[in-house]
Amino acid sequence: MVNIQIRGNLIRLDLKTLPEAKNFSSIIDSNSHLDMKNYLKKTMPEQKVIYQNTFPIIDSDCEIHVTSFENDNYYDDGYTFYRSNLDTLNTIDENFKIPLEVSRNDYFLLDIKSGYGAGFETEIIDLNYENFEAEVLKVHRTKIFENSNDIVRTLKLNYLDLEDLGRNKFDFYKNQTFILKNIYDKTYLLSEEKLSNQVEVIMKTEWR
Repeated sequence: MVNIQIRGNLIRLDLKTLPEAKNFSSIIDSNSHLDMKNYLKKTMPEQKVIYQNTFPIIDSDCEIHVTSFENDNYYDDGYTFYRSNLDTLNTIDENFKIPLEVSRNDYFLLDIKSGYGAGFETEIIDLNYENFEAEVLKVHRTKIFENSNDIVRTLKLNYLDLEDLGRNKFDFYKNQTFILKNIYDKTYLLSEEKLSNQVEVIMKTEWR
């Protein structure tokens, strides 16, 4: 078995609904970041997650590690036989659609959380260090709403999509929250298109 991890800087996208209480309009009109933060904290239990995904950022700190383990050996520490910066792999540019399940003129939230750790991890039972070939790995990359660095959209082995196991071996150090309005009746957001060209950006606030 081989374990594949992509380690380094990462972002997580959270799309969430935004409940509209009686005082919501006045908070929007006031343009107060403090009032909006307090409102977001208060309505957090009512916010429904529409979409969530974590993406490694392709930069000088981003590395792929491939470790071989003996199958069914709980005590095996593994042998990391391949380690490389991600930009040495084959890459394909790919714009992708982020589903947007909100009605026209509804408000919603976009959280972009910055962190560090293993932004992707998967395991392949039928491979080991003897038959693994890094040349057949392909990184599908894209940009996220004008961010300068590309992110890893998907990782493929030949034509096989490798699935992230969702083990969440990372920590966040910053969170940007965008309060948005679906004025164009969008059913999805395009990753490489400017955010303000797709929805109305009401406010942006940061948490640390």
